[in-house]
Amino acid sequence: MAPDFAPISAGVPFVPPVVPPPALHRPAPLVKGDTIGVVAPSYAPRGGWLMRGVKAMEEAGYPVVLDSEIERFRRFQQHEDERRAENLMGMWLDPKVKAIICGTGGYGAVRLLPYLDPEIFKRNPKAFIGYSDITALHLWLMRRAQLRVFHGPTLDDLIPGADDQTMVSLLSALTTPRPATKLGRGIARAVRPGHAVGRLTGGNLSLVQQTIGTPYEIDTRDAILFLEETGDPMSVVDERLLHLRSAGLLRHVRGIVFGQLSLDRSEEDEFEDFLLDLLSDLEIPILMDFPAGHEVPNLTLPLGTEVELVTNDATGWLSYREDALAFPEERPRLSLV
Repeated sequence: MAPDFAPISAGVPFVPPVVPPPALHRPAPLVKGDTIGVVAPSYAPRGGWLMRGVKAMEEAGYPVVLDSEIERFRRFQQHEDERRAENLMGMWLDPKVKAIICGTGGYGAVRLLPYLDPEIFKRNPKAFIGYSDITALHLWLMRRAQLRVFHGPTLDDLIPGADDQTMVSLLSALTTPRPATKLGRGIARAVRPGHAVGRLTGGNLSLVQQTIGTPYEIDTRDAILFLEETGDPMSVVDERLLHLRSAGLLRHVRGIVFGQLSLDRSEEDEFEDFLLDLLSDLEIPILMDFPAGHEVPNLTLPLGTEVELVTNDATGWLSYREDALAFPEERPRLSLV
């Protein structure tokens, strides 16, 4: 039986031109002494882990202010969704808060989206950090508020100490407009060598899939696509990737980076065989085991920023091709209108 999607390389009478994605706003870099706001758009974080993360940020030189309802039990009802949306926007409008990090992931971020005003975020660019369930907010902010965001740890992941790779990567991404680090080099594993440049996008695969058909559908035009997942069998990852392909969202991707995939390790070879077969006609570089996602370390990635993907016979890396942050003299002023 023929597949229900045409091969990407199949000839067609007319291929419409790829419209370049819109420019995205750059948030300002953090400087020592800046206050970081902590919100909980998904689950409520565990108290002990939350305070450990607070200590890590304060020891690094950044005061922390917590959402007043960060530990409130989640019932996921409409009126509580509205409250969490209001709390997020309130934290965003606080002039002393220069960046916002999520307390934890879990579930619930997508429920906030109908109650968020994109103009609040668009007019007040701030660095916004998280992963997993936070992917819903990342993709919404990029599409609806034209804002660059950061796929990185939540506060409950952070551990005090200068040697923690997750913490070092986070602070580098938030304080340096264009870090020189070759992210993932020597750790990530190349499965198809090559070279590509494009805007980085993606996140948790299940949340990426959920955007299909929405006003905040992931924009993969000329993109380097980053995907990570946790707790799913190979068959679920398989069908999610097939959905992305069937929706046409892999057609114009320039490279793919797979982060940490929590699959049954006995299925690894089978998964890679499937993956290479599914993507064989794309002829793009593919990187696996990139150190970002639900394991340690969880390196911070600048979503919405142009990056370079390099893969060779063994390993590969991502590097910045442009500034993810505004220069200090360009630091935006808070707008309340």
